[in-house]
Amino acid sequence: MGGAETPPQFSSTIALILSCLGCVVGTGNIWRFPRIVANNAGDEGGLVFLIVWAACLLLWSIPVILIEYSTGRYARRAPVEAFALLLGKNYRWLGGWVVIVNLGITCYYSVVLGWTLYYVFYCMAHSLPGDHTAAVGVFDEMTDSAYPVLTHFVCVVLVALILSKSVATFEKVNMVVVPILLAIVLFSFVYSLTLPYASEGIKYLFKPDWSQFGEPRLWVDAISQNAWDTGAGGGLFVVYAIYMSRSRGVVRYGTLIPFANNVVSLISSITTLSTVFHVKVGVEGRNLSEVVAILKDNGKANTGLTFVWIPTLYKDMSGGRALAVFFFLSLFFAGLSSMVALMEFGVRNVEDFGVKRKFALPGLAVFIFFGGLGSALDLDVLVNQDFVWGFGLLLSGSCLVTLVILFRDSYTPPRNVCLNVLSGANRFRRLAVNEYGTGDWPLPLLWSIIITFICPIEVVGMLGWWIADSINADGFNFFDYQPESLIAAFSQWLFWLLVLLMVNFLVLRRRPAPTQSAYDALLDSDVPASTQSTIAKSSSGRYARTSGVGMGENAPLVAERVDKSETTTDL
Repeated sequence: MGGAETPPQFSSTIALILSCLGCVVGTGNIWRFPRIVANNAGDEGGLVFLIVWAACLLLWSIPVILIEYSTGRYARRAPVEAFALLLGKNYRWLGGWVVIVNLGITCYYSVVLGWTLYYVFYCMAHSLPGDHTAAVGVFDEMTDSAYPVLTHFVCVVLVALILSKSVATFEKVNMVVVPILLAIVLFSFVYSLTLPYASEGIKYLFKPDWSQFGEPRLWVDAISQNAWDTGAGGGLFVVYAIYMSRSRGVVRYGTLIPFANNVVSLISSITTLSTVFHVKVGVEGRNLSEVVAILKDNGKANTGLTFVWIPTLYKDMSGGRALAVFFFLSLFFAGLSSMVALMEFGVRNVEDFGVKRKFALPGLAVFIFFGGLGSALDLDVLVNQDFVWGFGLLLSGSCLVTLVILFRDSYTPPRNVCLNVLSGANRFRRLAVNEYGTGDWPLPLLWSIIITFICPIEVVGMLGWWIADSINADGFNFFDYQPESLIAAFSQWLFWLLVLLMVNFLVLRRRPAPTQSAYDALLDSDVPASTQSTIAKSSSGRYARTSGVGMGENAPLVAERVDKSETTTDL
């Protein structure tokens, strides 16, 4: 069996790190996170939300991101064909769900990115609004005009141009954009700490209101926001990892980059709250309850803290107009780097089906423009899409968890029931991570336990709690179709699920599953014999390539263990 065509790779470690940071450091950190913290903070403070949010990083985001990195590097395919390779052709629809969620986010994300571009030029050309009413008027004037459609179009075209040469161009863009973004965020953070009454904002952020532990929406918001922050479950890292060599440590990157990303989110929330408390307490003399009410005022399409209050807050500062330009410029750069990752994700999935990039990229750009047109024209549509696909990330992550749980070696079953339950995660951990990668941290057994037991409980528990809480709300009517309602989410999820199943079993049923993983490509490659011997042995030793193991005739050709006496050493 000949080796698969080797995809291009990142040119350096710094290019890889900045591209992965750019993939996730975006409007979710700067636009979304501060308002989510404010919405879930109690009257006393927001520490409880931060505790739950941090726990979700350890028990959901990092474990799921490690699946993404490992799958992309091992399978060398985007999610749809990666699922077909590792589980069989009947599982393409699971990878397809990851794609649908990302496309749903990408379409309205480009609209929000366009807003930030508009505000950069607005702050350059106009004086900042003097109060809340004037700031709302500025936003209404923008949304009632053709500017959202125009800026949405500009953003889609700009990102398409960046992606025209695959990794060769987007890594160069990230090498410039991400350092500028981080510098602006750090400068704003340091400056905000020097403001009078900034300490009051920090105290509020880190003061607990223990009663908030009993709020279902806080838990759901914490896990969905952490997924937004880190990109967990979106499949973006599956695509970026395609461009990673075996020597790139996916466990190191998959652990450290989410931590760094969440530090950016925390810095952004400190910056925002310090600024709000400086103006509202120090300048205007407001009390705590009034400031909390301001923080919880989302405004239209959840614009409150960003597009309404930030221009108002900077108005009262020395050099505030320049700071406002820098703020929205950083927000634009943050969104641009994430938008690059979102569109590259879609392009790679199309390329896996044999469509050349020169056709896949413009076709996807047209789809995203028209898919986001509704959000550009109507704020209610954007609110709906953010609600539906924000929660959809949790379901997308569950598809990746399913991939690992079903990654089962039935040819060599473990000796007891407990190990049999863990065998899918352990086999994935062994083949796709620990033995395929070189020079990386070992992925421990604890990861297998989290993926197999804790992650499914999180998905079922969070969604069940959210549904129950919605049903018990005053005036609940399941069939009352509102932008943020159960019927709005379920109807769209069900529609796309049926589409995926029909495409999977009616259109793609004759398309065979891929039959070569990166592991097999290594066995057939021209790497030195000494390197190959550390990864695989002949059929008389520890490993042999076999087909049809565990998942029937459509199973990929993967390295399988044949020495049954070693079945317990996975642990």
